[in-house]
Amino acid sequence: MLSKRQHKIISLLQQHENRMTGGELSRLMGVSSRTIRTDVKNAGTYLAECGAVIHSDTRSGYNLEIQDADLFQKLVKGESTNAYVVSAEDRVNFIIQRFLYNALENTRITQQQLADELYISVSTLKISLKAVVKKLAEYDLELLSYKTNGLRIDGNEVKIRYCISEYILNKKQGGNTYKDIFYQDLFKDMDLDTIEKIILRVITAYEIRLTDMAVQNLLVHIAIVMKRTKQENYMVYPVSQTKILEKTNEFEVAASIFEELYREMHVDVATSEIYYLTQHLLASKKYMDVDEQPFAHMEKMVKEILTVVNETVGIDFTQDANLIKWLALHLKASIPRMRFQMNIRNDVLEVIKSEYPLAFQIAVIAGSFIEKKAHVIVNQNEIGYIAIHFGAALSRLDIKNDAYVRRALLVCATGIGTAVLIRARIEEYFKTRIKVVDTVPGYKLDQAAIDSIDMVITTVPIKHVSSDKIVWLHHLLNQNEVNMIEQRFFSMNAATESGIDLFFRADCFNVGLQFSNKKEILEFLTEQLKSKGLMNDVTKDSVFEREEASPTEIGNLVAIPHPIYNDMTLSSIATLILDKPIMWEEHHVQVVFLISIAKAQFQMWESIFIKLFKYLVKENGVKKMIHDASYESFIKNFREQLQQG
Repeated sequence: MLSKRQHKIISLLQQHENRMTGGELSRLMGVSSRTIRTDVKNAGTYLAECGAVIHSDTRSGYNLEIQDADLFQKLVKGESTNAYVVSAEDRVNFIIQRFLYNALENTRITQQQLADELYISVSTLKISLKAVVKKLAEYDLELLSYKTNGLRIDGNEVKIRYCISEYILNKKQGGNTYKDIFYQDLFKDMDLDTIEKIILRVITAYEIRLTDMAVQNLLVHIAIVMKRTKQENYMVYPVSQTKILEKTNEFEVAASIFEELYREMHVDVATSEIYYLTQHLLASKKYMDVDEQPFAHMEKMVKEILTVVNETVGIDFTQDANLIKWLALHLKASIPRMRFQMNIRNDVLEVIKSEYPLAFQIAVIAGSFIEKKAHVIVNQNEIGYIAIHFGAALSRLDIKNDAYVRRALLVCATGIGTAVLIRARIEEYFKTRIKVVDTVPGYKLDQAAIDSIDMVITTVPIKHVSSDKIVWLHHLLNQNEVNMIEQRFFSMNAATESGIDLFFRADCFNVGLQFSNKKEILEFLTEQLKSKGLMNDVTKDSVFEREEASPTEIGNLVAIPHPIYNDMTLSSIATLILDKPIMWEEHHVQVVFLISIAKAQFQMWESIFIKLFKYLVKENGVKKMIHDASYESFIKNFREQLQQG
């Protein structure tokens, strides 16, 4: 049998067609190269029986060869069943799940018992317990010690149930989360099949249509109710909330489910649990009717959100009737859900964050406004759903790379008439996409002027200074020259190449440093930009606010933090390559890009993020950065990648 760590090594080798060195694997796994060698060696015999082999080379590293695809697929599908607790991250998750199991049973466990179960020393366990305390704090839960009687989780009943459901529904262990080991262990003494049949029978009778996942979620929450109430742990609701919930059809459905449970399984619960189940029935629907405020109120809020978005990033959605309508409907459903502190999963969250970064960033701005306006907490799952609406709106608005206004300097030596003609032709062909900021004679053009704009359009050859931004017009902007400008400055690659010169700075490219956590890293990078006049206190605070809304790690040892609000006039990117990886949130990070995009250039955000993501993660450019940690090398390699498309 393979350990969970060995499965992860195999998964990483699958993702990278080229070889991976032991050093790369050790950084991604958070273990030593020696441990990687041992894991690969020990996995050899079992892996061969599963139709695959790992080839190793002392110079180039490891690569995976799949010799029998059918056999290997069985190994991949069965990875969660035979996983041992081996890594530090595994231990933290195991310990939390153990405490959650004890919370359902109302029992405690000592440090020695935990250490024995994990086959580690108590001193090693204490290191893991520090990480456990940090994780539990995210749910507003504490770890209480009762001297010789052991440890247990303590906190608000809502938070405890939320944490339990998160670790059952969200912490995926292998392909099938519903039947994972933790789930089976929690509810091994319960007749889940009968409970599921009751749910299906009742929702069918009330003609409520739910997805399979929604049914499984309700099953989990009912099982949690049965476990917690058995130990006399009940939910408490204020009268204001109960009055709202009692007006819904879902309240009647929830009451019927518990009536059937009592009739068929003799399970009796407190009346307050009907409200709890009502909440989750409401959460399983796309839209809810629990908000007593008229729909016009939600439309008003959406219009206020769109005004803030326009003021913040310069993109105007205020005339998009579809966005106003559908986002208002969404908020009519989601704000009560947030107000009741109900957890909801977003299975496409990572896809949205990586593939639609502009929409997600706008959704973060919207989420921040909603928090202040509605007095709720908007977590990253909810932000992801809001981003879907903005993604559709961006498509309708056609906000792509060509929406970014290029600032041009016009060099003309043949008189004002020619300059006026060139300006007119630019307006005719490019509308508002090119803004001519000034007209200067050739001798006044210098490097400082070139650095301050996106392109130089000239009717005469420029010999005393050179730049990729210079466009020499031979025919006063004929169709061929229009096509050339379109290709050079308005394709995604061109926009990002321009961004390289504008944003990446050699004096903000940091190597040879080490920090212990992401807070220290963000403090260092934001202060560095502040010292150079590229960031102020408001933008700095916004970087931390953005990180709190949704962690900016993107996998493959990379994080890309950035602010929500930015009133700076210049864009910049500060880069940090750590000597050793640190745990960011859920993943190890060694390379950090702090991106600060000025409002006037905000629409370049998507092209820069996507190109960076492709280069660092999909093309494994982070490997090159760690191997050759220099500004010149990074710029050269990144530019070459852009030119390849």
